[in-house]
Amino acid sequence: MKVDKNLKDQMLFIKKFVTEPRTIGSVTPSSPQLVDSMLQNADWAKLGAVAELGAGTGVMTRAIIERKAKECELLVFEIEEELRKNLEDETGLEIYADARTLPEVMKARGIEKAGLIVSSLPFTVLPRDVTKSVMEGVTRSLASDGSFVAFQYSLHMKGTLEKLFDKVDVRFVMMNIPPAFVYECRGVKAR
Repeated sequence: MKVDKNLKDQMLFIKKFVTEPRTIGSVTPSSPQLVDSMLQNADWAKLGAVAELGAGTGVMTRAIIERKAKECELLVFEIEEELRKNLEDETGLEIYADARTLPEVMKARGIEKAGLIVSSLPFTVLPRDVTKSVMEGVTRSLASDGSFVAFQYSLHMKGTLEKLFDKVDVRFVMMNIPPAFVYECRGVKAR
């Protein structure tokens, strides 16, 4: 009997959430509605590089691969080893472990800036120093006309993002378990 890929992903996600709640921020992968909301405003034909932070089982990764131009570079980060290995096997991409290394990975790959950085990281449960380091890397790596898009299950990150970006738009996606807020951020503020 063949087990549906979505069901396998769901079961693996639940297992990881129960055993590692500080690295897996949800009990279920992102819904198609959340993925669409996260990716809806990207100008896929113009993007030269995209980074995804916190790939999980690859729901967002697969959607990015479907949408991006062939020549667009995709850098994917997932800290949980089993999820990372599964995604590497499925996509053939090198999946990086630590989102805090985004600037170094980009430099090593010869990528100056990313036009889109997408994050599914659970900032509310990450240690503050980790969140700070990730966000420093995001602001250093994002193109001046690029966007940082992240989802969270609360408005906890709104103030932090408003300090870092000129424009922060927030959307609510009800069709997700649990419902989520999508933050779309543009214009890194000068420090």
